[in-house]
Amino acid sequence: MITVKFYALLRRRLGRAAIEIEGDGLSVRELLLRAEQQAGQSFLDELLDRETGLLAGTMILVNGENVRLKLGLETRVHAGDTVDLFAAAGGG
Repeated sequence: MITVKFYALLRRRLGRAAIEIEGDGLSVRELLLRAEQQAGQSFLDELLDRETGLLAGTMILVNGENVRLKLGLETRVHAGDTVDLFAAAGGG
């Protein structure tokens, strides 16, 4: 199982702190699609542009390492990993 944790606005929107996804060797992109489906609510629009990738300010960590410093959405995740999702913070 891969643990996907939601923080800040995502946690509030989804009403949950985390979900467990079955899988091994998934790309972050594949994991996000499965997580959205399992959550039963759309949330990817807060993290990424489906054509260009991660939105500015979005942070996705795999075992504490930012995917921007790895292979981005093609970073592989494995059973036992933890993925932390932070949407860009809004302000004004």
